[in-house]
Parts: sequence; C-alpha cells; structure tokens
Amino acid sequence: MSDRPGPARATTSVLTTESIIDPLLDALDEQQLDKLARRISSRRFARVEARLLAALRKDSVVLHRDGLTNHAEPVTLVTFSTLDNDYDPVSWDVNAVARHQSGATTLVDYGGTDAEDALRDYSGFTCPVAGSRLVVDLRTGQFAVRGAWEPG
Repeated sequence: MSDRPGPARATTSVLTTESIIDPLLDALDEQQLDKLARRISSRRFARVEARLLAALRKDSVVLHRDGLTNHAEPVTLVTFSTLDNDYDPVSWDVNAVARHQSGATTLVDYGGTDAEDALRDYSGFTCPVAGSRLVVDLRTGQFAVRGAWEPG
C-alpha cells in the first residue's frame, strides 16, 4: 500500500494553494466567477445544514435515552427563535423548543454542543430576520423558516 495521497487529497491541496488557484480564478470573467461562487456556496450550505441536522438528531437521541426531558416520546421537531441584540447580527438562538412525538415540548439549551457551532454557521447562510423561527423536522430532515406573523 502506498503512502502517497490519493487524487482527491492531491486535488484539495492544489485547489487551496493560492499560487495555483489564483491564476485559474483570474482567468475567469465576472459571470463565470459568480457561477462558481454560487456552486461553492450551495455546496457549503448543504454541508452546514447536514451538520446541523446530524448534531440535532444526535443530541435528541441523548435527550431521549438519558431521560433528560419530562416526556418519554422521542423528539421530532426542534424550533429555534432568533437572538437579537444591539451588538451582533440577528442569529438563531441556542435555546430551542424540542417537540416530542406526542406534541409535548421541552426547552433545550444547545450551548456548548456541536449544534451550537453548526447553528452559528447556519445563521451566517440564512441571515435570519428578528422574530422569525427555524423549524427542523428530525424525521424528514426538512428545514423551514417561518416569520413571526406565521402560525406554528
């Protein structure tokens, strides 16, 4: 077995080396750069969303398994509200409401967890508006942003 890096690893190294990638980027016109930037941003957003979903599912299993809620049913939805202060941009708050299969709810603080890091990154992509809510369905993996004026 060889100790040489595989093609993907070598490509990653090349693509993150400024002296190699910058001339390639300089050869693109604005429209091509915009198209490339959208593709990169879309891929990054999908990875952040998947990381947040995985962290929420993992934490919800722990909550259920370790009896850290007042309800025996597993968590199916997590709803985040916005955090708004005078110093930072509006972001999704680490305090959330976990909804169980029965409809009962538990308040959850995701501070200090992998979910907090993913949520911070997710806020950067979604740019939440004060008063809106982020609802994550742990069964389907669907994310929905709802305005303060919308029910549910």
